Amino acid sequence: MTFSIGITTFSKRIHMVSKLVSQIRETSENKIILCINGEKDGQFNEEYRKNILNLCLKYENIYPIFFIEMRGLSKMWNTIINTSVDNNILMLNDDLEICNDNLFLQINSHINSSSFVSLTKINNSFSHFLIKKDVINQIGYFDERLLGFGEEDGDITFRFQKNNIPIHNINLNGFVNIISEIRHEHVKSGIGKYSKINRDYIYGQKYCTDYNSNIKGMFDTPMKQVVEDVNCYPLEKYFLNKKQEV
Repeated sequence: MTFSIGITTFSKRIHMVSKLVSQIRETSENKIILCINGEKDGQFNEEYRKNILNLCLKYENIYPIFFIEMRGLSKMWNTIINTSVDNNILMLNDDLEICNDNLFLQINSHINSSSFVSLTKINNSFSHFLIKKDVINQIGYFDERLLGFGEEDGDITFRFQKNNIPIHNINLNGFVNIISEIRHEHVKSGIGKYSKINRDYIYGQKYCTDYNSNIKGMFDTPMKQVVEDVNCYPLEKYFLNKKQEV
């Protein structure tokens, strides 16, 4: 089974994503879906746009998606999932480096194993993870009411547990997670570099502590979901079922 590689990035990290794409292309010809975020004020830098397009022209099989104004990470991940023609997607942050020539062979081996059935974190992190498109269509997409950055992993983990779908982890020697502090300017922070609006939504609206709950997810205590999930793309499943008839 093949897989696509999805990468999210923005203007402040052009040097990082350029290096990451170059390292990927040293050992992998897999399709790369490059999702490029815009700025909060909607003013997209023209020089940056040209640099991204030149990066894509430099290599085969890279498909850029531009947002003119800033969108949340959930929106970017969902867009990559919907764009991919492969059911299996390796999702990467842009602040990663690759230091193992066999990394993608190991990832491909896991994808073709019986243990990859839904979502697999790599090295216990959502900075790099594997996701199945049909599973996301089944349980619902990342919550796009998370308008900024952060809490997406906890929210989706809670949903997987609620639906009794396992999340696995594999440890791979090959990714260096830089965890860059370079972030969007003018975005209000909650904890560290993560968006206040996301944290307020998760902890102030969508979930509340409930010690009678049997679902803890990634939270410190058992939680109850107060605001229900919504299907962001209700017609995507219809497309997937019918596209061969076109």
